[in-house]
Amino acid sequence: MDDKEFIEPEELELPDGVHDAEEALEVLRAWIADGGLHVIFNPETFTHDVSEWGRLLSDVAHHIANAVELDGQVSRSDALAAMQDAFVRGLGTSEPLTMSGHIKGRVSH
Repeated sequence: MDDKEFIEPEELELPDGVHDAEEALEVLRAWIADGGLHVIFNPETFTHDVSEWGRLLSDVAHHIANAVELDGQVSRSDALAAMQDAFVRGLGTSEPLTMSGHIKGRVSH
């Protein structure tokens, strides 16, 4: 280990409604660490229909667009347009991203 002091990463709060839900399942978590994207998700979440991941990502985009508009950064429609453009460009790249990983276990709290 080097001389860098480890700083505990900052996690977001749980969304409203999760604590009071009768059933809740975390399906996706994303971090930017040392400039790179790190994600963990449950690949079994939508085994019945993998296209549901697309719907989930579009729902997340709508939440982000609402939030950045509320925060005064950009209008909801401009945010959605920018995210859609970036998403299409990212999916359309002919060169695959450098990725690594494996299926990890689940943790119960």
